[in-house]
Amino acid sequence: MSRQFVFFDLGQTLIDEWDFINYLDTRFVELLNGYGAKIDQRNYRAVRDSVIRDRKIGHGSARELVIEVCRLLSPSGYDKVIAERLKPEMEKGRKDFFRFSDEAVDTLTVLEKSHYEMGLIANQGHDVLDLLEKSGLNRFFKVRAISSLVKLRKPDPRIFEFALREAGRRAEDCIMVGDRLDTDICPAKTLGMTTIRTTNSLFWLQEPERECEVATYTISRLSEIPSILEKTT
Repeated sequence: MSRQFVFFDLGQTLIDEWDFINYLDTRFVELLNGYGAKIDQRNYRAVRDSVIRDRKIGHGSARELVIEVCRLLSPSGYDKVIAERLKPEMEKGRKDFFRFSDEAVDTLTVLEKSHYEMGLIANQGHDVLDLLEKSGLNRFFKVRAISSLVKLRKPDPRIFEFALREAGRRAEDCIMVGDRLDTDICPAKTLGMTTIRTTNSLFWLQEPERECEVATYTISRLSEIPSILEKTT
């Protein structure tokens, strides 16, 4: 019996974004106050977290988050102005701070040695393709269903179906690992995949709203994945 095929999300799953998030929070608050918001980091983060918890952003890009927070904290009409001001700094921050976590590398290595095939299903830009190449982690992934390559975005089921075809596997023989209930867990589970939710992410704030959002397994560390997979084989 062949082992299950394991698909991973990238942002806040395999990629450690915490330094980027702290950098963006600092610059964003500075800009908000420059436009008259008068808010400190603690209160800003409370608003940011409520936006995430209440699912007021779509695919979850940093730009979407910035625009929604601006609508709550800045004068009307400044949302896109501030987002454009932040755009070059967000691009710089992604380049400077995005990195694969040590735990991600260790976990992928363990799975490879245990003869699991792996792939990616992720909403990411071309800069992450460069990160994959430079890190040498491309070698782990047989399938790369990345939105900037395939022109589909989660939660569209077609990006999952594309990944399954590329892997040559049925959904029932695959596992999806991701941090978001709405864009990772629900669409994967609806297709019949086993799901693993990671909670080392801003999106730990999400609570299941539908049965499809209840993950098969929930973990706080990627290092828990190999033992879970051994139980499901």
